[in-house]
Amino acid sequence: MGGLLVADFDGVVADALEECALITWLGAGGRHPWAPGTARRLKVPTAFLSRFRKIRPYARTLDHLVMAHLPQADQVRGRQDFDRIFRTLPEPRVRAFTRAASAARARIRTEEPDYWLGLHTLYPGIAGLLRRHAGATAIVTAKDEPSVLAILDRYGLEDTVAEVVGECSRKADAVRELCVRHGRTPAEVTFLDDNLGNVRAVAATGARTLWATWGHHTRDDVTEAARDGVARLDLAAVATLRLS
Repeated sequence: MGGLLVADFDGVVADALEECALITWLGAGGRHPWAPGTARRLKVPTAFLSRFRKIRPYARTLDHLVMAHLPQADQVRGRQDFDRIFRTLPEPRVRAFTRAASAARARIRTEEPDYWLGLHTLYPGIAGLLRRHAGATAIVTAKDEPSVLAILDRYGLEDTVAEVVGECSRKADAVRELCVRHGRTPAEVTFLDDNLGNVRAVAATGARTLWATWGHHTRDDVTEAARDGVARLDLAAVATLRLS
């Protein structure tokens, strides 16, 4: 039957930094109202964008991006700082942010599809990777499934992916469940993610895991990955990647 490729989306398949920054800014809960069809004219403040870029490498799921709205985020010097500050946030605030950001994404995707799709670009070589393993690829991502499918469709890749597991916060569990549904063992899975924590978690399932170095990461991630011998995949090597 062959191996199964399981890949993250934002930061592995597509560069969506601009889109994520925009919907994070709009997730402030009604502070940035806009008329229908005018999202393309919204300008994310430079100071906010700078803070967003700083915290983005630490975020595994959409709710983590609420940190970009906190002045305390300027104190983040590593993963422990990020996690400590995030844990202090009231759950209702985090939930309200996540709902508002998700709603903003859905609204822009619906009202201005061409603009929204244009905020996503595929990394070089990724289209070829998905086509080579068409039907034996699954996407496991924090992004919602309709968004992923719309972006794949834009690039003519909708038929390459067997399944999309969207809004996923527990990727190791998702990999195990994919194996059951697709009749594979974890040893037959090749997992790609730019988040080092996700790579470590999925490695515990027995899957072959590769840290995608072209996505979002910190200098500490580079140091830790080298220290612990984490297998990495550079973008130049995507063209020759073979499955387990």
